[in-house]
Amino acid sequence: MSEQHDYDGIRYRDEKSSPRIFRVLFTVLVIWAALFTGYYLLSGWSSQSETDAARKVLAEKKQAAHKAVEATAGVHQGSGDKIEAYIAAGKLQYAKHCVACHGENAKGIVGPDLTASTYKYGKTRQDITKTISEGRPGGMPSFSSQIDPEQIEGLVEYLLSLK
Repeated sequence: MSEQHDYDGIRYRDEKSSPRIFRVLFTVLVIWAALFTGYYLLSGWSSQSETDAARKVLAEKKQAAHKAVEATAGVHQGSGDKIEAYIAAGKLQYAKHCVACHGENAKGIVGPDLTASTYKYGKTRQDITKTISEGRPGGMPSFSSQIDPEQIEGLVEYLLSLK
């Protein structure tokens, strides 16, 4: 008796097992997946939350350094000039990137009022820097590709100087 069957003129043959090459490739794939998973679980691989925590610590150090500069601004005239230079540079960046949404007087058009005493996502240097760099849901775009970190610092100084 033949193991071939004829259906509508097409001959089919029942296979008792899959081709050997498929079994070999599947076995190799399973072994690779186990090794790959083990490597990432046991190798000290860092997660996104650990990266965010490290960034937060760095931003807090930066904010503490800014506070130290502000505290000594009255004692050292050069430091006050540096802050004024940051504010002036920030004002230029504001005019270039922010006026369209927040208005010339920063009272808000499409975007929120930047002269308010609190912001939705916080009014610390770290919060404002993150908002400018990464953007926020609901309309605030990321500017990290358009403005370098020093310009962002100037923009943050300018926003904090607004009343």
